[in-house]
Amino acid sequence: MGIDTIENLQKELEACVGSINSAGLGNLDPQNIEKLDKISAAASSLGMGQGKKLVDNLVTVLKSFKDGSAKEESVTIRLTALEFYLKNTSGGATEDL
Repeated sequence: MGIDTIENLQKELEACVGSINSAGLGNLDPQNIEKLDKISAAASSLGMGQGKKLVDNLVTVLKSFKDGSAKEESVTIRLTALEFYLKNTSGGATEDL
């Protein structure tokens, strides 16, 4: 499945966030960071400026967490913000993009 629609992007993002949450930050899969980078690019091409910003912030803090320069709380805050964004944009609430 490609990330060519807002609905597909939301599904991919939900799956990625769910994977991070279920595995735990101690078991962070580097492929999730790569997938988030692709999601960010897709968000940009779909005009989802706020979504791109939130994904980019999460990617940055995940990389910092992996190298020991960010705290778990920083990751949790960004994951929560992204989950809130997903909840608010589900069902076609595109004014929140």
